[in-house]
Parts: sequence; C-alpha cells; structure tokens
Amino acid sequence: MFTTAGMVQFKDVFKGIETRPYTRSALSQKCLRVSGKQNDLEEVGRTTRHHTFFEMLGNFSFGDYFRAEAIEFAWEFLTHDLALPKERLWITVFGGEGDLPADEDARQLWRKTTGFSDERIVGLGLKDNFWAMGDTGPCGVTSEIFVDMGSGPVSLADFESGRLVEIWNLVFLQFDRQSDGKLMSLPKPCIDTGMGIERLACVVQGETSNFHTDLFAPLIARTSELVGKSYSRSDSEDDVSMRVIADHARAVAFLVAEGIHPSNEGRGYVMRRIMRRAIRHGQRLGFDEPFLHEICAIVVQTMGDAYPELREASVLMSKVAELEETAFRRTLEKGLVLLQEEIAKTKTGGVLSGSSVFKLYDTFGFPPDLTRVIASERGIGIDDDGFAREMVAQQERSRGSAVGEAAIAPVYKQLRDRLGPVRFVGYPDEKEPLSAREGKWRVESTDAGRYLETAVEVSAVIQDGVEVQGASDGLVEVVLTPMPFYGESGGQVGDRGLVVAEGGLTLKIVDTKKPLDDFAVAHARIIRGEVQPGTKVWAGYDPDVRQLTRAHHSATHLLHASLRKVLGEHVKQAGSLVDPEHLRFDYTHFEAPTAEQLRAIEDDANARVRQSSAVTTEVMPLERAKEKGAVALFGEKYGETVRVVTMGDSIEFCGGTHVSNTADIGLILVTREESVASGTRRLEAEVGAAAERTLTKILARLGRAAAVISGEENAADELGGRKAVGELAEPLVSSIAATVRDAQAKARELAEAGEVSAPLKLSVVAPKAPAEWTLPEARRIRDLWRGLVRLSHVHGAEASVIAQDLRFIDTEGLLAAYAHLVAIQRDLEKKLDRVRASRLSSSAGDLLRNVRDVGGVKLLTARVAGLDSKSLRELNDQVRSKAPSGVVCLCSDAGGRALLLVSVSADLVPRLSAIELVNKFAHIIGGRGGGKRELAQAGGSNTSAQATDELFAALALYLEQQRI
Repeated sequence: MFTTAGMVQFKDVFKGIETRPYTRSALSQKCLRVSGKQNDLEEVGRTTRHHTFFEMLGNFSFGDYFRAEAIEFAWEFLTHDLALPKERLWITVFGGEGDLPADEDARQLWRKTTGFSDERIVGLGLKDNFWAMGDTGPCGVTSEIFVDMGSGPVSLADFESGRLVEIWNLVFLQFDRQSDGKLMSLPKPCIDTGMGIERLACVVQGETSNFHTDLFAPLIARTSELVGKSYSRSDSEDDVSMRVIADHARAVAFLVAEGIHPSNEGRGYVMRRIMRRAIRHGQRLGFDEPFLHEICAIVVQTMGDAYPELREASVLMSKVAELEETAFRRTLEKGLVLLQEEIAKTKTGGVLSGSSVFKLYDTFGFPPDLTRVIASERGIGIDDDGFAREMVAQQERSRGSAVGEAAIAPVYKQLRDRLGPVRFVGYPDEKEPLSAREGKWRVESTDAGRYLETAVEVSAVIQDGVEVQGASDGLVEVVLTPMPFYGESGGQVGDRGLVVAEGGLTLKIVDTKKPLDDFAVAHARIIRGEVQPGTKVWAGYDPDVRQLTRAHHSATHLLHASLRKVLGEHVKQAGSLVDPEHLRFDYTHFEAPTAEQLRAIEDDANARVRQSSAVTTEVMPLERAKEKGAVALFGEKYGETVRVVTMGDSIEFCGGTHVSNTADIGLILVTREESVASGTRRLEAEVGAAAERTLTKILARLGRAAAVISGEENAADELGGRKAVGELAEPLVSSIAATVRDAQAKARELAEAGEVSAPLKLSVVAPKAPAEWTLPEARRIRDLWRGLVRLSHVHGAEASVIAQDLRFIDTEGLLAAYAHLVAIQRDLEKKLDRVRASRLSSSAGDLLRNVRDVGGVKLLTARVAGLDSKSLRELNDQVRSKAPSGVVCLCSDAGGRALLLVSVSADLVPRLSAIELVNKFAHIIGGRGGGKRELAQAGGSNTSAQATDELFAALALYLEQQRI
C-alpha cells in the first residue's frame, strides 16, 4: 500500500535480476501517496483528481510484448469494453528532448490503431512524457491517454488547465538509469502501465470531479448530514473540507485494515498526519464532537464487499479513529494556546519564525494558511522560507516510513534464480524418530553441546555480499541444500547451530535469514577449515532449544485466540518475536486490558494447553484456507499457496515451527503487558522450562528479601557491600537491604539519645518451590514479586494498604513484613527528626553567642560536626528564628565531604547575595555550590579545620571591606 507505483514490486524483474513464472501480468493495487516527490496531500480537496489513497490499475510485460500490443490493449479496453467516445480521447507521446529522439514508433502505432491525425497525437517533452520511479532504476518514454471533459477547440493549455484529464499512462521501459545519470538499455524492453480507478469512474459516470462519483459521494453525503451543512459542488471552503474528509477517511480505513496505527514514526506517522488533517477540516466545518469514525463506517459500507479486510477491521477502525480524534482535539487546543503565545511575543509588523509555523503544522495540525490568517489579524506575517526548509526536513523523515520495500541484495535473487527455492526440512518435531525424518539424520554431542544433524550440501558461499568459491576465515553466508535451519520470519528468530565435515571443517551458525520468501541463508563464523560450494556437511541445531522455540511459537497462537475470545474479534496480531526464552506478541486493541481480563486471557490460554489438542499443519490454496477460517496476520503477504496451522479452534496462516500437541507447551506465564502505540499493545510471556527458570530466579530473590527483612546472617550488610553479584545484586533486594540498614542506623541513633524504638526483628518465611509448577502457584509467585516491587515505590501508610490488598497471595507474610518494616522506618524517622530538632534548637542558642559585628553586619560563623545538608538548613532556620538579621556561615563534614551553608537575611539581600558569597569562597574547601540570594550551599573535598578557619576569616575580611 505504501508503494507509490504499481511497478515497484517488479523493478528487479525489469532489470533482469529476478525472474517470475510469468511474463505478463495485470493488477489492481491499493496505493498511498503522501511523502516523497509524489506527494499529493496539500492538493487533496482543492482539485478534482488528487487523492491520498487511490486504487491503481495496470498491466505489465516482462519482455513479452511492447509498444504495439500495449497500445492495442489500451485502445480496446477504453473504446470497446468501457465504450468511451473516441472523439473525446486525446493522445500524447514523447516529442524528443536533449539526446533522446521523438518516439515516432508510438506516433505511427497510434495513427494506425485510432485513425487519428497528428493534431490529436501531441508530442511533449521529458517533463510530461518520460517516467522514472526515482533517480535511478528502470525508466522510459511514455504515451498518455486523455479525456476531454469540456467542449470546443482544444489547445496545449488544456493539458494543464484540467479540461483534458489523463486516465492512462503507458510506460515503454527501455532504460536503466545509473547513479551518474547515464541511461543503459534494459535486457529486454518492458511495459508498465498505470490507471487510477477514481479518474476512470469519473469519466464512465459522466462526472467532472472524482469526488462526485459513487466512490466518494456517500462519504460526502454523510459528512454533510452529520455537520448540518449542504454540499454545493463548489470550491467554497466548506466543500473543500468535506472533500478532504471523504478522501482522508478512505485512507484511514484502509490503513487500519492494513494493520497500521497512528504513531510518531514511520507509517504510523504518515497515518497520524492524514487523520489530523481530516480532523482539523472537521473542526473548521463545525464538528464539536468526534466524527471521523462515522465517515470511516461509510467507507466500510461502500467498499467492504470488494475489500473484506475493511469489514474485519471495522470495530477496531472505529475505536482507533475515535480515540485519535479525541486526543488530537486536546492537542489542537494546546496548539492554539502556543500560537497565541508566539503572536504575543512578536511585534506588530513582525514575522513568526518558520520553525514555529512548522511546529504548529506538524505537531498541532495548524496548516500554514490557517496560521497566516490568525497572525495577519494581528498584523504579523510568517516566515515562508523557513517553513519550507522545515518541510523539506520533514519529508526526509517521512520518506519512508520507508514506504515501499527494503532493498534485497542482487546476489540472493541471482542465487534463487540459479538454485531454485531452498527447502526447509526442520518441521518434524524433535520427538519424532530419526528414521521417520526425510534424509539422513544423527544426534552428535560435542564440547559445544548436543546437536540434531542432517546430511546436506553447501550450494553457495557468500562473503561481503558477493558469491565466492571458497572462504577460510571470517563471517560467511552459506546456502545449504536442503536447509535444516529456520530462517527468521513470521516473528520466529533464525536458528543457530553447527556445520561440520570430514577434514575438520567447522562453522558456527550464528543466525539464519530469509532474504526472499523461499530462500534462506545461514550466517556462519568459520572456526576451522575452508568452506566451498559442493562440500558435503553435517548441519545441525540444538533440539532442546528448537523445542522451546516451538513451544513459544505455538503459545503465540493460543494467546492470539485467547485475546480474541476475551477482548473481542477485532483483536489481530500486529507483530511478534519468538525465541527459546520468551515470546513478544503485539496486538490491536484500543485500551489497556483490566487485571481481570489479563487473568482471563492467561487462564484461557493455559486451558487450551491442557486440552492436549493435536497441532496439525496443511499446505493449501489461499482461498481454501480463508474458507476454513484461517486468521491472516496484519502486515503479512501471502502467495497462492499457504501453510495453515491448526490447534483446537485456533487456525492461522503460519510458516513457523510448532509443537506436535498443545500439551507440549507446558505452562504459559504472562510476564508483561503494555502499550506500544495508539491502538497497539504488547504482551510478553514465557512458557515451559523458560517460565520455570524465571520462577526459580524469582523464588531466589524472594528468599533473599525474606532473609534481609528477617535480619538473617547479616544479609543486609552483605548486600550493602561492593562485591554483591548475581541474585545478591538484584536492585530491589538491595533496596530492601538499604531500608533495613537505614532503620538500624536510626534505631542506634535514637538509642544513643536515650529514646526507645520499636524492635526491628521480623520473622519471615521464604516461599518454597512447589513439587510442580501449576498455573495458580506460578501466578502467585510472580504476583508476589510484583507486589514487592509495588511496595518498594511507596512510603508510609500506603505500603500497608497495598499489603492488605495482596494478602490473599501473601501466605508467607513477606509483603506484610516488608510493609511493617517501612512503617517502622517511617516511625523511627519521625522520632529522630524530633530529637534532632531539639538538639538543633539547643545548638542554635549556643551558636548565637558567637555573633559579632563585622563591617556593620551581624556575622555568625560556626563549625558544626556531623550534620548533613538537610540538618545544616534546619540549624540555619533555628538561628534565623532567633537572629533575624545578618549573615550566617556554617561548615560541617558528613560522609567525608566538607559542607558549606551561607544565608543572608531579607533586609540585607538588596546589598549582599548568598550565592555570590558561596561562589567567592567555596574554593577554599575545594568545592563549588549553588542556590539563591537568600541561601546557598556548597560541597567540597577539604574537611580540615584549617580550611574552615581560612574561609571564615576571608568572609569576615570581605564584609569588613564592603562596609555595608
């Protein structure tokens, strides 16, 4: 959908790099043009024929036929099948320019086919009749067919005025433009034609605007009805807005059906721009409430028969449109505030900066013309050139969303054409007898591990992107026939493994990729020997790792089915990652599932595991798979034949590896659920042995936490050391240990002050591992850890509330004990604050005896031992309460650091600044500080009494010299 022309997917076929089993084709393709050089966005609604989304029709020849047949086919289709009047049709051909001669062949063929004279076959230059997809690649002269939408004599100006409307472009591909601009001949001349169905409908239905055909009229009518304004088929601003909304609603509907959701990057960013433009026009029309979802519903009604995916996504489409519009309306309000602020900062007759205008456009949906209108009302202009520069930069960012296809290195296509498809032989389950597998298999144990190996041949070797005849060092890619390693696709990671051969050849397989749908290559590091094409080798993978990967992949199917059952049929998979340790599953949904829903999803998925359903795979025609009810995945493209995986009532298209029975999956434990984009959420889970390993780690952490809270074996002190590793270094357990040590330190300080505190000794039993990890016990241990995490982020009474809420899983009393520890720590802190305040009040009274008059200012300087920054400020407050005027300078040492505080009373602030005094003298204690005119502090490295005395003397001398 993001390819801007029908020929994009065929470019390598035109160049002879790739071959297909056919030499001609025709297509109907969904297209979107909103970025790059073919960007029609700003024209939409203001012309009769520009759209963001449109349907591209075309026919292609890959060296099969050329000019004569293409011209005959076009003429027959238009004048016979569609019965368009010949007298309304006009033709253009390439008239020659620069080194390229005029296309006289096309002119002669048109004369012969149509009977037209030369005045109806117009020659134009490179700008109009030469087509290229980009700066390089297949290109050629063109011939275009126009329809006269007016009456009377026709002139060249009518080709630009809109009276003559182009409906079909025939491209005679003969050249391959190089990066230096040189035109090289293609191996065979080819044909690429393009015709938009919207313009064609306009002509066939006798309309003068695409927007007045049955493709758009129902959308405009619904917009008119909802807003309460009539549509007059004019160029009024209201009519323009209705056309924009109709066009953009079609684009939004098809984007949601493609699995795209609004976001701030890539394709989602393109979608968000389209939606915001439609919403802004809706507000201009007078819509006070969300409306876009209503127009999208009409798109489903009018086009759902031709595109069933629209009906399948209709519920999600409505929610995505409504939520995005609701959010953007709030954004627009913020944008208007920002615009008013920018205007307020700009003097009458001034200019708003281009960056400000662009930010309003890109972030808040204000087009420059709207900003210009609002600004002009205040006598202010806008920086058009600056805005244009920002737009160029934005187009580079959105240039693709990498709209289009990622480039595939020619070497893979050439090898695929020569060697044919690479057959994957790793589908059989690891539990199947080796004798039942296709080919020759063995199990080998080496120092590197245990491998399930099969006898294969090295068909090709690639190094540094080039096919080579041998390699003995570094990284290579090898094509194996057949291929036992799964190539990364469908969310499943590529296999790793080992390749060995007689003579000592050893390759470590680090990954396996699929550059083409039916062509996989193994990425390898050469350990020893030389790898060459034709070498017979044993290639194998770790069967235990593969089995875990299978289990995680099968679990994604079950979770998908459970999500659809619990949350609704609108849920679709929107990307996944499957490896031996965990699964990540993105899915379409418009709000966060509740805790009850997540529990139900987990319950349902595990119930499906316990059903012990056989997992079957079938290869069948695409249409038959759809009839069977197989669920297709967003973003995936399917050929005529597909692989369908069935487990219970879960039926999905899938090319990955799976367990043979759902019971083989074992436990499914959800580890995380979060939002990743508007309308898209992510669920992560672990299954079987991977889940049990995680639970064992959690048990170890809970055990350490219990030991720390109970004060066993000086656990808190152990975790406070610098040598903590592994589970001992777990941040949360370390944090609990810090809480224990802090409480212990406060209790000791209170005891020294003669205060009695609550005992710190708490008795906690650590959770034990069950004999078997059932779902209830696994979930309890997981949730117990999550509860501990929650408690670590709160203080005081809130911890007790959380512990009480989670008492049903806290059978050992761990959470309750930690909450009690937090309460004890808080109580100790309050008591200690009172003791310290009493001490400081007494100290302040003693310090006031040191006040002296220096240069007309009362100055108090004092060194106080063992006070931190907070205590220094509290002592200063005590002094200030008893001596409101003057300068206070306090020094202390805490934690091996020298601390300095200077305060200046309010009556002296106009003439003295605490921050200036600190900056002037902090260097004496080897530091620097910050603060305000009333109070500033600094920290330094020199804690000596000599440095402190020097600082006090320097400050007194300064005040004496100032003579305030």
